[in-house]
Amino acid sequence: MKRSKFLKNLAGTTSILLLPTYMRSESIVVTDTDFITKVNSLKSLKETKDFLATLIPRESLLFISGEWSLGKVFSHCAQSIEYSMNGFPEMKSAVFQGTVGKLAFSIFSLREKMSHGLEDPIPGAADLENAIEYKLGLSRLLQSIDLFQKQESSQLKPHFAYGELDKEEFDLAHTLHIKNHFERIAKKIS
Repeated sequence: MKRSKFLKNLAGTTSILLLPTYMRSESIVVTDTDFITKVNSLKSLKETKDFLATLIPRESLLFISGEWSLGKVFSHCAQSIEYSMNGFPEMKSAVFQGTVGKLAFSIFSLREKMSHGLEDPIPGAADLENAIEYKLGLSRLLQSIDLFQKQESSQLKPHFAYGELDKEEFDLAHTLHIKNHFERIAKKIS
C-alpha cells in the first residue's frame, strides 16, 4: 500500500472512531434538525409566537453565532414589530420604498425567506445593549407579537424600507425577519 493511501485510510478510520467522543463534547455542537425544520416552516407570527413560547425554558440548549446575544436578537425583532405600530424612526425615501423596497419585499415573500445584515440595527433605532438577558428579550418579543396581533391594518405605520404594508404583509415581513435571525441560532442535541 502506498504511504499516501495508508495515511488517508488512517485519518478516515481515526475520525470515525473518535466521532462519538466529539459528538459528546461541549465544544462540538450538533444542531437539532427538527429545530431547523420547525423554524423554516413558520408562516405567520401566530406560529412564530407558539414556537417561541416553547423556547422559554430552553436557554441552556440554545446558542448563537456572531456578535449579538440571544437577548439582543429577540429585542431587535421586537423593536421592529413595535416600530410597525408606532412608526419607524428613520425612513428611506418614497422613491426607494416604491422601487427597491417593494421589489425586495416581493422577492422575500415569494422565496418565503429574507436576507439582511443580521447585526445591522434598524435605522435610527434606540441602541440595544448586548447584555440583554435571554428571557427578557424573548418576553419583549412575545409581548410585541401580542400587541401587533391586536392592531388593525389601518393602525400600522409604513415600513422604513418597504413602505405601506397591510397587516398580512407586515405579519409576513416580521415572520421572515425573525426566521432570518434564527439562521444564527441553533439548538444543541442533548
